[in-house]
Amino acid sequence: MDKPSLAERRKQLVERCAEQRTSLAYELKALQPSQVGAEMLAEHPVAGYVVANRKMVLGVLGAGAVAALIGRKRLGGLAGIAGTLLRSWGTIRGLLGMLG
Repeated sequence: MDKPSLAERRKQLVERCAEQRTSLAYELKALQPSQVGAEMLAEHPVAGYVVANRKMVLGVLGAGAVAALIGRKRLGGLAGIAGTLLRSWGTIRGLLGMLG
């Protein structure tokens, strides 16, 4: 049972790290949006808006799901509150812009 020398172990570790970096680079590239997707988003403005405003779209969808679960009687009141919030959103953004 020969133990490798420290220099040999270091060389093996450096090679292994290089392989892991290369593998990670390929994985990260696979996770990045492709150019084909970017072209599609440019052609479809609705899809581009959804991607650009992901959080807001998910919030609206979540609110819609909650409204559907609440029932019809409360849906009218909830719609009124949502309308009020949407109308005041521009004012809130303007105030935050002045503060920031």
